[in-house]
Amino acid sequence: MTVSSCVAARASSGAGIASRARIADRARVASRAAPRRAAASGRAPPVASAVPKVNRIIARAHSLLPPDPPSRRASTPPAEPFLAPPALPPICQGSKVLVVGSTGGVGQLVVAKLLDAGYAVRAVSRNLDAARGLFGSPANLELRVADLRDADALDASEICVGVDAVVSCTGTTAFPSARWKDDNGPEQTDFVGVRNLVDATRAQSPSCKRFVLVSSIGVERTNQMPFLVLNLFGVLKHKRAGELALESSGIPFTVLRPGRLTDGPYTSYDINTLLRATSGTRRAVDLVEGDTLTPEETSRIAVADCAVAALASDNAENRAFCLGTREGAGPGSDAGAWEKLFASA
Repeated sequence: MTVSSCVAARASSGAGIASRARIADRARVASRAAPRRAAASGRAPPVASAVPKVNRIIARAHSLLPPDPPSRRASTPPAEPFLAPPALPPICQGSKVLVVGSTGGVGQLVVAKLLDAGYAVRAVSRNLDAARGLFGSPANLELRVADLRDADALDASEICVGVDAVVSCTGTTAFPSARWKDDNGPEQTDFVGVRNLVDATRAQSPSCKRFVLVSSIGVERTNQMPFLVLNLFGVLKHKRAGELALESSGIPFTVLRPGRLTDGPYTSYDINTLLRATSGTRRAVDLVEGDTLTPEETSRIAVADCAVAALASDNAENRAFCLGTREGAGPGSDAGAWEKLFASA
């Protein structure tokens, strides 16, 4: 069919539909007008003969017109309803949390606060006797021994199996010290160990809902003072490498970057004493996303409270925060107050 014939057919179809309507209207008008004309002339109205004639005219007009085009809407299948995938349940009381570096200055406080909040805790340390002396044997606490620097041993230990979340509080000193003994320097502790833990979590607990990593301020400012000096032996470089290993893993994460740590470690405390530890009047918290804050100090107690709160916070997911404390009232262990800080950071 040529273009001109297509156009003519379309015009004919449109004209035919319009003609059908006009014929029907004229027939109805004629049928109503016939009795009036007959009355005016004195003749009886020819109703019986006029109606069949009109019907035949309408039927003839219909037979000459092309059929109506099929409805496109009728031929279009209905859209499939969109069903969003079910959301993972949040971390809540009773969830099992793995705490690594559990006998360190921040880790011991995290363990105590998690137990107090009703979580089940698997506390990992390289010194089981130290962990037992610090925490005792609460019903919802499991003590395990593991060395994060040994990937094969970490896989064999299966410390991540069955956990809902992870809090990593490992770390060492920025400058050479006795803690660097036995290959415990920044690279092995802050990068290799964290990377191995991330890999083990992904392999052994694929449904892990949050991984909280305690890092440090300055990891993205190593060319600025005072971080240039602090990074002379690579501690900030390796902490940032550990962060990147977590961020690229696909595990929902929160990174905490405190400043110079105060309040603790409490080496001679038990769980009850740890829960009573206080920052005195310096409890106010500054929380800023990224690496722009340079606080004078950060209380270990606030870092622990922040880590626990971050486990169940949607506003803390896949974000990194600088954290500092100062004079004034703070959020303490109030999850709602921390949620507001995460949301506004």
